[in-house]
This record gives sequence, C-alpha cells and structure tokens, in this order.
Amino acid sequence: MAFTRNEVLTLEDFIKLPTSTVWGAIDEAYNAGTNPFRTAGVLTSSPLISRSLTDGEGIRTEVQAWNDIEYVESNISNDDPNDHATPLKMDTKLWSAVRAHRNMGVSGMNLVQDFTATDPLAALSARVANYKNNDEVTQFFAVLDGLIAGDAVAKDFTFEMDTDFDIKNVLRALQAKKGDNAGIIKTIGFNSERYLDLQLLNLVDKNTTDTGVVIPSVAGLNIVVDDRFGSRIVGLGDNLFHVGNAPQSRKSVAVEADESAGNGSGQETIWFRWKNIIHPMGFNYSGTFVAKGGPSFAELREADAYTPATDPKKIPLVVIKPAVV
Repeated sequence: MAFTRNEVLTLEDFIKLPTSTVWGAIDEAYNAGTNPFRTAGVLTSSPLISRSLTDGEGIRTEVQAWNDIEYVESNISNDDPNDHATPLKMDTKLWSAVRAHRNMGVSGMNLVQDFTATDPLAALSARVANYKNNDEVTQFFAVLDGLIAGDAVAKDFTFEMDTDFDIKNVLRALQAKKGDNAGIIKTIGFNSERYLDLQLLNLVDKNTTDTGVVIPSVAGLNIVVDDRFGSRIVGLGDNLFHVGNAPQSRKSVAVEADESAGNGSGQETIWFRWKNIIHPMGFNYSGTFVAKGGPSFAELREADAYTPATDPKKIPLVVIKPAVV
C-alpha cells in the first residue's frame, strides 16, 4: 500500500510505512553499491555478525570465525576394532570486536526532487545507501589505519622498501613477509599516482571476480585505487574484514519537525539509525572510546585499537612503505 498525498510522498508518509519496508529498500541499494573492497573480496558481509547486532545493545562484543584444523600426521589404519583414533577438532575462535551505533539525517528541504520522483522511496533509499557505502569505506580505512599504527614497532605486517614503487619489488615484499603463504594476498591497494605508473607501463590487466565483476589487476592481484592509501601499498586477502549491519532496534526511522524553521514555514528531517561492526579477522579490539555509542573513526585509528591474536603469517595483510627518493 502506498501512502501518498497528490501522488507525492512526504516525510510524514514515511512514518506510516513499515520500518522493514524502508530499511529493506535501503539495504537492497546498499548491498548493490560500488564499494571496491566488497567487489575485490577484501570486505565481506557477515550474516552472522548482522544477526548478532539484533541481540542487546552492548558496545564491546565478539565475532566468530572457524579455526584451521591443526595439522598432525594422519592415522595409519589397521584392522584392530579396539584401536580407536582421535578425530581432529575444527573449533571456532572468538575475536573481541566493537560495535558502533550511528545515524544520519536528511532534511526535507533537500528532498523536494526525490519526493517528486516516480518512486520516492527508491530515490531516498538510494541516497541513504550511497551515504552508508561512503561511510563504510571511511570506517574501513579508519580500522586499517589502526592496524598499521599498531604495527609500528613489531612490524609483523610492515615492509620498508629501500627503493621507490616497483611492482617486482612489491611482489618480493609480499613474499618476504608471508613466505610460502604469500598466496593469501589477493588484492593490492594504492593511490591513483601508483595506478597511473602501472598504466603508463602497460602493466594493468583485468580479473573477473566470483560474482562476474571485471576489475583491474596487476600480476594476478586485484587492484583497489584510493588516495587514502597515501604512499603506502597494502596487500590484502579475501575476507580479511567482516562487516555486519542492522537497523537500530528503537526508532531506526524517525521524522523530526521544526515548525519555526523557515521563519515559520516549517522543516522536517528524517533520521536513519543503524548499528554495525567492521572487524579485521585475526585481531582483537583492544582500544578505548569516549562516546557511549562506540568508537569514533579517530579512535579506531589509534595504535592501541587492535592487537594481533593469531600467527601474523596467517593474517592476509602486508603494508609496504616505499623509500622516499
């Protein structure tokens, strides 16, 4: 059922729509977004994390992952019925994580064109979804910056080159940090200047992801270009970051009216509230935060925000810092 006034949806009408309908439209557009880290497989949506967000309102929480089966020599079979083998255990690991409660609002004064669209709900949900995707990438970089800052001393993931950017030396750096496990690095991220260097050398190829999306590549590695990488070249593995989202349990969509705004003409603002987790697998969240709703992006960037909790060689992350020449 559509709630319209002269075939134009208003903010007052949105309140009459079921919350699930509004968030369903937003999530559909959000999941179809162009987040490059999702496309490359570095950031993966976790239904398990999303479901956990609906339980309680705590900020510090845990996310779950399967451990590798610890290798021991295989059994030698025999025909003695009393000789029993012990099965190997594939257990789960819980990583300490942090939940964030976030929101954004859009003023009715900014939505006039959206409300006259053929499908106002789709127009508004696309706008909110685009904002959420941008917010997600910004949060991703905040977490990544925290991981890099936390590795300044140990350098478990950091490799300092003695030359400037060169793809051969980048590959050598990946091998130097991961050894025979270097194949876990599937994606390489760097800024647009580095990408131009590769283009000028005619080294950019194409990879097709499991979902059929064609993305740029070099030496078989997917490429993500973003100037927020700065001078760093970052090797990333599939599913290194898990993300989950859920609407806030109370008033996830709300309209606020300010009747005195516009010198008495009135102004309405629609608010969207959600909670999310972006967590790097293999790390525990060990940081602190001031706000009751979770850490700010600045707090996620702090050097004490995350602590490695498994063998660094198994974590698909390499941060390469070229020499300044």
